Amino acid sequence: MENENRSTKKRFGVLDFFIILVLILCIVGIGLRFVFKLNKPQDESFVAVETEEYYVSYITRNVRNTIPDYITEDTQFRFAATNAEFGYPFRTPTVQPAEKRYTGSDGTQYKVPNLPYDDRTDRNDIFGIFKVKGKLNADGVLQVDGSNSIVTLNKEYTVRSDLMVFKFVVVGITKAP
Repeated sequence: MENENRSTKKRFGVLDFFIILVLILCIVGIGLRFVFKLNKPQDESFVAVETEEYYVSYITRNVRNTIPDYITEDTQFRFAATNAEFGYPFRTPTVQPAEKRYTGSDGTQYKVPNLPYDDRTDRNDIFGIFKVKGKLNADGVLQVDGSNSIVTLNKEYTVRSDLMVFKFVVVGITKAP
């Protein structure tokens, strides 16, 4: 019986050594891949693109009628959340009386005209354009110069100046001539 126990004893062999070596190399490879991934820019699609000026068209609905007075060409706007520079208005925005909008039970939006007896005559819709420096990738995503902030179509953003804060939805991004 003693002989049986001695013969079934396992030893550390060459095959065991190679298996352990392969496992260690896999762990090191995964670690290096993770470390180098952290050092790369967040979105590589912006790397080869040069910084240029773009026009970002926006719309903001149902704001007080005093807001357009503060949107001038020399007013610098910043992202409200990150305080990163956003841009300057390209020209004075277009102002229209605010339209009331209701959503029906089927999800369709309906516009209701402002009536003379309506109590919301002090509300406006603003259509404007910001001049923004940044990089536009092939997917239509604009990375604002000097920050990690990005601007995309149909997304709502909050910007601020020294005098006001307002929200708008981006409706277009075009290259400035």
